[in-house]
Amino acid sequence: MTLTKGIFGIGLLAILYVLKGFEPIPLNAAGMLFISGIIGITVGDTLFFASLQYLGPKVQIIFFMMGQVLTAILGILILKELPFLVQWIGIFVTIIGVAIVLWNKIFTESSNRKTNIRGIVFGILAMLCFSSAMIIAKQAMITVSALSAVMIRMIAGTLGMLIYGLFTKQIVTWLNPIQNRKMITFFFLSVFVVTYGGFWLGLVALKNLNVVIASTLGATEPLFVLPLALFILKERITFLEILGALFTTIGIIIIVLGGAYF
Repeated sequence: MTLTKGIFGIGLLAILYVLKGFEPIPLNAAGMLFISGIIGITVGDTLFFASLQYLGPKVQIIFFMMGQVLTAILGILILKELPFLVQWIGIFVTIIGVAIVLWNKIFTESSNRKTNIRGIVFGILAMLCFSSAMIIAKQAMITVSALSAVMIRMIAGTLGMLIYGLFTKQIVTWLNPIQNRKMITFFFLSVFVVTYGGFWLGLVALKNLNVVIASTLGATEPLFVLPLALFILKERITFLEILGALFTTIGIIIIVLGGAYF
């Protein structure tokens, strides 16, 4: 999925890139973005999909909000972007929301405990990759547009997956599922939304906003994932998952408003 998403994503970004026009990119910035792409896409996305298989979308996405908190903390340590006191309160509330969902997933659904823990481990590793990749990209985008940044990252991540697939001789196996016409159509639509709405606009926010604000604005997935999981995937939503999503969302709102008004 990571490889195929990258191939489709590069094609979609190339269309926009040609329409917008090319720009000179400093070599050091390009190198940082390339490293960011390897860490965030080749490694991070692969771990993300592995975690998704074990945890399912509604729990995995809520849990992944903790990655936004980690990004904010790294922004403080590395970029010296210090949040206000009220934003620290928001970070704490967000962590509570994530903890509620994880506690429910591990200790309530005991029959799948081993599988859930494996998914959580993959999620934590993916979270670390995404957060560190975002901090690297933030530093590089001082002299590079968001569109160029996402293009370089996508090329790097896809190239990394291609090299790994060739080395392990798994390319053919990876591409087998997308031979289904119905699946490839649905997958393309998903990549279209993620590429333009997630990767590109996410970097636009990261370039123009404080890391804390940009990362937490991207953490509103529970508002959309829970109803989609309920109505499309027909998954049962528990009270604790709703409570965890509410805590997470409230924490995000506190962080964002704290950065805007204090």
